[in-house]
Amino acid sequence: MTATSPATSRDPAPAESRWRTTWSERENDRRRRAYDAETAAWLRRHDQLVRLQIEAASFLGCTQPRTGLPVDLADDEVVYRVLPTAELVEAEARHVTGLPAPGLAGAATGPDRTDRALPRGVRTVDTGMAVVTNHRVAFGGREQRREWAYPDLVGPAHHPHAPLTLLHRTDGGRLAGLLVPDTAAANFRFYLTLAFATATGCRAAVAAQVDDLLDAHRQARPVPPPLVVPAHAPLVARRPDRRVATVTALATLAFGTLTAGAVDAGPTGPTGPTYRAQVGNSAAVDAAPRPLELTAPPIPGEPAGGGTAASVTGEPAPRVTGGAGRHRSTRPTPPASRRIPVPPAIAAPTPAPPTIAPPPTT
Repeated sequence: MTATSPATSRDPAPAESRWRTTWSERENDRRRRAYDAETAAWLRRHDQLVRLQIEAASFLGCTQPRTGLPVDLADDEVVYRVLPTAELVEAEARHVTGLPAPGLAGAATGPDRTDRALPRGVRTVDTGMAVVTNHRVAFGGREQRREWAYPDLVGPAHHPHAPLTLLHRTDGGRLAGLLVPDTAAANFRFYLTLAFATATGCRAAVAAQVDDLLDAHRQARPVPPPLVVPAHAPLVARRPDRRVATVTALATLAFGTLTAGAVDAGPTGPTGPTYRAQVGNSAAVDAAPRPLELTAPPIPGEPAGGGTAASVTGEPAPRVTGGAGRHRSTRPTPPASRRIPVPPAIAAPTPAPPTIAPPPTT
């Protein structure tokens, strides 16, 4: 009968089954959260389109407010939309490429981006308040005022990537428009287009546009995601024990490589035999004071190392015995200095003393 350890007889199936069950639960929860977020966004857009559909069929404007606007309203003039904050923009040239064409398109849709970057060739002129009525679009800023009457407009042009609406005039004047906040772009576009279409007799076209958008939106309602079961777990995670074994093997291999490299490196010093101080006569010799030795240079014809070194006293120096004598010093001994005889100094002749006798007379 062969005994087996608990580690080798353990079945990894229960651990794998638990992991796959946990994965399926987390995946189903993630899918439900994504579906809830998509459904909430779809419902908000659906409610907005339903409201716009009702407005396109029956909205005729508001009689209030009548004061605090950038223009004075006529008696038969009603308000469609008021923007407390708007920017007046102008095109830098008469013809700028890349700008949208005028028309009723985009009445019920906002820009697909949230940035407020202006197209190339368009600049901001002033900031102020804008109002949309059934007769005109008016702007009042700190420095400038503008009005666009609907009979003088070709139509509004809503930019698809920015909250910008350009107002093309029939007289071909410089192109201008309004840059509005992102949150107010969709409603501003709708009410401006609806007011222009009502004034020009094209209101039914705006209502039909909203109906088409609502029908397409209802067909794109999010569907609940399918639920997953533990058997749907990815293949890379079916055997978690293999992943653990692989990681362990890699860690062991890396540790062994680093250890072998550290052992093979070794010291970087000399590899010759090491000398150790020996206890014995050498200690005694080193401790005792020795007389100063002077070694004469070798005489030609005489073997090197022969003879006995003479000390200062003229007696042969004692030989050192013991362990320390085995290793001679490799430092060269300077030759003994010889005394060179100096010749005696020659005395200079002493000059004769001056004479005091009077000079001869003739």
